[in-house]
Formats: sequence, C-alpha cells, structure tokens
Amino acid sequence: MADINPSAEGIRTMLTETLGRLRKANAEYFEQLEKGLSASPLPIANQAKEFCSYMQRNVAATFDLGDKIIQAKDMQDALKIQSDFFQEQMRLLTDQTRSMGESAMKAAAGAFTPKA
Repeated sequence: MADINPSAEGIRTMLTETLGRLRKANAEYFEQLEKGLSASPLPIANQAKEFCSYMQRNVAATFDLGDKIIQAKDMQDALKIQSDFFQEQMRLLTDQTRSMGESAMKAAAGAFTPKA
C-alpha cells in the first residue's frame, strides 16, 4: 500500500525524477523544433531560431529553479531562490528584448533595401 504521509526526502526524490523526465521531453521537443526551423525556407527562419534559443534558455532556467526549490532548506530559502530567479529573468528579458528588436530592425531594413 502506498505511503499516505511520504517523507520530505521521498517527495524531493519524486520531484527530482519528474523534473528529469520533463527536462528530457523538453530537450526532445526543442530538438524537433530546431530541425523544423532548419528545414524551413521562410525568410524569417533565422529570427525564429534566435527566438527558439531564447525560449530554450528560459525553460532551462525554469528547470534549474525547480532543482533549487526542491533543495530549499525552508520557506525563507525558497523565497530567496525565487526572488533571485525573478530578478535574473527580468534582466535576461531586457537583454533578449533588445536583441530581438535589433534583429527585427535589421530584417526590416533588409526587406526595404533595393535589390541590385
């Protein structure tokens, strides 16, 4: 019969295993997405690959957050981990937004450049 009150360590083990399976499924998903983008004849495929790369990094950071939260010693530790994660994600979002904006401007400028 299943243990009705599993230990904290048992829960951590279960969550770690589940997170590992999710990481594997995520890696397979992004591998397929990258293959599809590489085969795409669309002119925006490069921008889509860049966006995909950002998504991959953000998802990986979220999985890392899950790993850290699972290992948190107490609620205060978990809140600090989450706060640090949020601050770092806001910084990365700003950088990614700037980079995507620059890429979009280059693509738009290229679209309106007369062909020789």
